Amino acid sequence: MKRLFAPLAQGVTYTRALYLLLGLPIGIFYFVFLVTSLSLGVGLAIIWIGVVILFVAVLTWRGLGAVERGLADALLGEKIDPPPSTLVPGTSYAKKARAILADSYTWRSLAWLLLRFPLGIAGFVVTVVLISMTLGLLAAPVSLLVDNGSLVIDNPASDVRVFVESDLGWVEDIPDWTVWLLPIAGVFAAAISAHIISGFGRLHGLMARPLLGPSEREQRAVLKQRTDVLEERTMLAHELHDSLGHTLTMMVVQSGAAGHVFDNDPDFAREALGNIETSGRQALDELDRILGLLREDDGGERAPQPDLTRLPALVEQMNAAGLVVRLMAEGAVERIPRDVSRFGYRIVQEALTNVLKHAGAVPTEVRIHRTAGALEIEVSDDGPGIPVGVSAEASGLGGGRGLVGVRERVALLGGSVEAGPRPDGGFRVWARLPIH
Repeated sequence: MKRLFAPLAQGVTYTRALYLLLGLPIGIFYFVFLVTSLSLGVGLAIIWIGVVILFVAVLTWRGLGAVERGLADALLGEKIDPPPSTLVPGTSYAKKARAILADSYTWRSLAWLLLRFPLGIAGFVVTVVLISMTLGLLAAPVSLLVDNGSLVIDNPASDVRVFVESDLGWVEDIPDWTVWLLPIAGVFAAAISAHIISGFGRLHGLMARPLLGPSEREQRAVLKQRTDVLEERTMLAHELHDSLGHTLTMMVVQSGAAGHVFDNDPDFAREALGNIETSGRQALDELDRILGLLREDDGGERAPQPDLTRLPALVEQMNAAGLVVRLMAEGAVERIPRDVSRFGYRIVQEALTNVLKHAGAVPTEVRIHRTAGALEIEVSDDGPGIPVGVSAEASGLGGGRGLVGVRERVALLGGSVEAGPRPDGGFRVWARLPIH
């Protein structure tokens, strides 16, 4: 019962009723304008004034489409996004005119304005009939005051009786007591009418959306653009984590080692401080590159993202930090597609950073194997591994942001990844990236 009477308490029901009532005069205006302007423009098309009239008509009905979107938002409660502009600033008037005529919105808005005439008639008739029927049922008890079709009103100030003719004589054909039941039916009729009016208004909004808003192709383009932006932001977040996290880990390890042997081995401490300075400069360059991508700044040269060809330099850097890394590569690594090579480098970098962070300076082996259809990467260390009964996630080795990023990268390429403790001790990260 509550659902039945709910539209009567909603303001959008009454604004939709107003929209339907206004639909008839607005539809007539649109129809007269379009018929007059198009017939006049076509009739005078043999001279230049007809072309001008037609083009002004096109601009006008495009503007009326914007008015209709505003009415749909204000009265129907339907928010319709405007279609993307096809006009390129700085182009000639001829090119702008061709762009307007080639824009599907131009003809979709014309179709909607023509539809407003029959829809306006239907909406106006339905709304008037429902409101009239409801008010007639609610006002039925007034017929009890009618005497032979006339309403008699006594004026005590004078001996004058006023007779008002009534159109409710049809009620005299039913018993008087049943007349008092008609307002109850009127209440239910009001609820049903509210549902019909609100639904009819909602139907107008659903019909207007594909004609006055972006086309399906434009919606797909906007959705793809938003998806690309989100993917790009995710990738940049991974880039920040991988590059800066790796560099900061190296700096922390080397600064700790330098402080530990500063008095006993000043040459080693001096070398460690030099490596820290180099790592810091590399981190600043990497941060500048990523911030440049965030700003879409094309004003300067940006260093390319590292790929598998940079693995020897990465291994040398990790060895300088105290990690004993052995690199073994099989196959033509330099001929791997660029995206796969970049992702492969980040996987190795993240795995080695995790070894240095969680296991310390332990022997580590990196295997790169290129086959005809895939690239296999395996990073395994001889660290203490994970104690019995402790999961990889709980230990921090399997559930960190770094390995989450590795899994996301591998998923983007349609590959697979495994990360976990080795049966004989240590930790292993294995990934397979398909090569198309």
